[in-house]
Amino acid sequence: MWMFGVGFLVHLIFFASVFDIYFRTPLSHGMTPHLHQQQPAAQRLVLIVADGLRADALYDNVNHTTRAPFLRSIIEKKGTWGVSHTRVPTESRPGHVAIIAGFYEDPSAIAKGWKENPVEFDSVFNESRHTWCWGSPDILPMFASGSERGHIETFMYKAEEEDFASSDASKLDKWVFEHVKDFFKEAIEDKKLTERLQEDRIIFFLHLLGLDTNGHAHKPHSEEYLKNIEIVDEGVEKLVELFEDFFKDQKTAYVFTSDHGMTDWGSHGAGDPSETETPFVAWGAGVALPKDPSEFKDKMIYDARIEKWGLSHVRRHDLHQADIAPLMASIIGIPIPVNSVGILHVEYLGASDQYKSEALFANARQMLAQYQQKRAQKEEETLPIFYWPYTVLTLDRELESLATIRNHLKSANYEDANTESLHLISMTQHGMDYYHHYDRLALSIHIALGFLGWIFLMICHLLRDHSAVLRMAGGTIEGRRVSRSSVLMALVLVVWGITNLTKLIGQQHPWQHYLYLMTPVGLWGLVHHSCAPLRVAWLLVSSFNMVWEVAIRILFIFLGIEILVMAFFIRPMLSVGLLCIGLWPVIMYSMQGAVERSMRLVWIGACILLASFTYMPVVGKEPYYPMVEIAGLTAFSLGGIVIYWCSSDGGLPRHIPSVVYIQGMMVVGSVYLVHSTAFSIRQKEGLPYINQVSAWGLLVLSFILPLFGSRNVMGRLLSVTASFLCPFLLLCIRHEGFFYIAITIAMFLWLLLEFYLAGNNVQIAMLKFATWSREKSEGGERVLEWSDVRRAYFFLFFIVLAFFGTGNIASVNSFDPSFVYCFITIFSPFIMGGLLLFKIIIPFLLVTCFFHAICTLIEIPTRALFYMFLVMSDFMALHFFFLIRTEGSWLDIGTSLSHYVISMATTLFLILLLFIAKVLTTFNITKAPKEGDCVLPRVSVSRPHRD
Repeated sequence: MWMFGVGFLVHLIFFASVFDIYFRTPLSHGMTPHLHQQQPAAQRLVLIVADGLRADALYDNVNHTTRAPFLRSIIEKKGTWGVSHTRVPTESRPGHVAIIAGFYEDPSAIAKGWKENPVEFDSVFNESRHTWCWGSPDILPMFASGSERGHIETFMYKAEEEDFASSDASKLDKWVFEHVKDFFKEAIEDKKLTERLQEDRIIFFLHLLGLDTNGHAHKPHSEEYLKNIEIVDEGVEKLVELFEDFFKDQKTAYVFTSDHGMTDWGSHGAGDPSETETPFVAWGAGVALPKDPSEFKDKMIYDARIEKWGLSHVRRHDLHQADIAPLMASIIGIPIPVNSVGILHVEYLGASDQYKSEALFANARQMLAQYQQKRAQKEEETLPIFYWPYTVLTLDRELESLATIRNHLKSANYEDANTESLHLISMTQHGMDYYHHYDRLALSIHIALGFLGWIFLMICHLLRDHSAVLRMAGGTIEGRRVSRSSVLMALVLVVWGITNLTKLIGQQHPWQHYLYLMTPVGLWGLVHHSCAPLRVAWLLVSSFNMVWEVAIRILFIFLGIEILVMAFFIRPMLSVGLLCIGLWPVIMYSMQGAVERSMRLVWIGACILLASFTYMPVVGKEPYYPMVEIAGLTAFSLGGIVIYWCSSDGGLPRHIPSVVYIQGMMVVGSVYLVHSTAFSIRQKEGLPYINQVSAWGLLVLSFILPLFGSRNVMGRLLSVTASFLCPFLLLCIRHEGFFYIAITIAMFLWLLLEFYLAGNNVQIAMLKFATWSREKSEGGERVLEWSDVRRAYFFLFFIVLAFFGTGNIASVNSFDPSFVYCFITIFSPFIMGGLLLFKIIIPFLLVTCFFHAICTLIEIPTRALFYMFLVMSDFMALHFFFLIRTEGSWLDIGTSLSHYVISMATTLFLILLLFIAKVLTTFNITKAPKEGDCVLPRVSVSRPHRD
């Protein structure tokens, strides 16, 4: 147990390290805001964010008709437009932070909550004199919290209004427009409020959630979504009339954009262009008027959709989402948020050349202040012998660049001033990246060495405790002479440890770095202490001339792991592995009997069936609930066949069918709940309360009912399979239920094959009498064989298959509430995310239960096979660690990080799931085994295994 505890802790450290190495918060504090002295044309700004609005959905001009005539007239006559490019993850909170604060948020915010700021950051709202916000309770509080001056006021509807099953989610947008209208009616009678509204540097923020909700519920091409665009367009038109009638000074600027887009099937979170491309339209005071593309020397961004949008006659200016914050700040003359990494696009400014240059220079100084703060912080916390400064932007180079820009501004050479400002911004961005990633290389090397240390430690323990190495070497190896290489390794470890401690104690490092730098030292110290079996194994292999044989076996293991690595990028690669697994009993064993040959053919068919799922589209693009219902009824029928087989000849105890029958009725009930809920939501009647209570009740019962089974192996596995099928069906929207059936069939066949091939003249029919109350072999636990390595690899392969059988990285990252409609329809990210995570874990748990059963039946130490699983999975994780990209598109970087995070999270989960599987399969609430719980005659594993 202590090894499992140490393993869990080590993997937890490795898992957390990636967030400190690659996901560390980019924020610095202590910078002074920078503001130019020019007078802005706008006194106030209205920011309108249509949550979940795709760029093409707004700009499309099919048959010369548009869904947003007012905004199109703005683009063509009064404003400037473009496409705003977001970053992964395309979720609401990161998108709004990028728009309003100008930086891409620390991903730790996901774990801290949507209504809490894990770190304090500056925003255009903070820099404004007053800000009024209307919209969702999931977005507005995070910008209002921490406002010391209390100048940010929010008006929100109740969270219960965000119902994905509602008949018309556009009511959320209508609520916002109506309350803005009521606000100005109140201002007419409230003199103090009127005085505040007449001040400069004020912002109005409207968050429109209707499009996002309708997109999730009805998909972006639905009538509800398209009608919602028309409602938003009409609302914006009336809003502009309201502002112009109230202020009458023509000093209001407007910005219309979206936080993220949405796929055709109504999800977001990944990096598809439909998710990352959002509309951006700005107009009003201080904003440039439309330009003809022919007026510019450089060519406009080529996009075939321009013709489809009917906007080829208007100049397009694209920008990144973080660039919106400095633009809004420059329009109304407030300091750019000190944490912003956005670049001001002067093409959007309708002001003099001097104003544009001064604003861009303020942007450059704001970015330089962040760079200077990061440099000073790193100099302060690093010992001189370990400090290497960023040589491209030294203090002298900073002063020279600033002086050059000021001279250009003084001589009214604004074009050169802009060029130099952009060059300074570019240097500061690279410099900030340099200091932000300063410790990345050292930490990455130590984590990689830690992986290797843990892998070698597991191999040493396997050779010592679960192999015949020491027995073949003549017993104990204690007291052997210490070799010169052993002394050298000990010396290296001591020097390594002292160097790391000196670096940690002498510098200001966070406490996590102590773990990242010292854990590898400790692991290699344990390897040094336990490596004697590894040396003995090498001597035995070399003395028996088995080096090439062992090398070939290890090569095949690496090839198998490579197939799994490639499956993370190309799902159909799993079919290659399934083909090899399907042919395994054909190639490695001779099975002469008719029953054995039939079982072999069925096994090949099950592998082919599983392989077919890797070629199907990922689940989530379009719900089709009749397929879920058919899968549930099919599973019910197959379960009856298995019960009949197991119950024949007294295989199952008498009371087992009663528990399984209850679970069978639960499966039928789950099918009815899926049908009833889908019908109710399709009729726009919402989630029936009785359905919701029943779904949660079935979820709880799925963990409890297996504990009432007996110790009969087949009966308990059947009970576990039926129990977890119920919540799995409730979380399905398409063909996932058939995948659950297919992998369950494959697991039962794997169990049958392992049972038959491990025994000697033991009939398969004897398996129905097997129980968990196995007696120990007289000689204790048997030693491991090469066939056990194959079993551990099969376990790892089926775990990866359980993850990628119906999805991929993008489908996991994407948010689609339709999966959880049987449980909840009100927006609640953590409950919904937890349910989706549970759906992913169910196949893991199923495979783990069967793996534990195989280990029990053929008397393999479960922990030994699990050690081998950890070795293989850690090799896979180490592979992904080396593949992590730090350059290229954010989609590529995010995907490579997701591969590592998912592989490590899977290993962590399985360490816990093995314990849960053991409880589900062996723990019994009933006291003693009932009559009929026979113990299977011991299986002999003495015959050699060719694999």
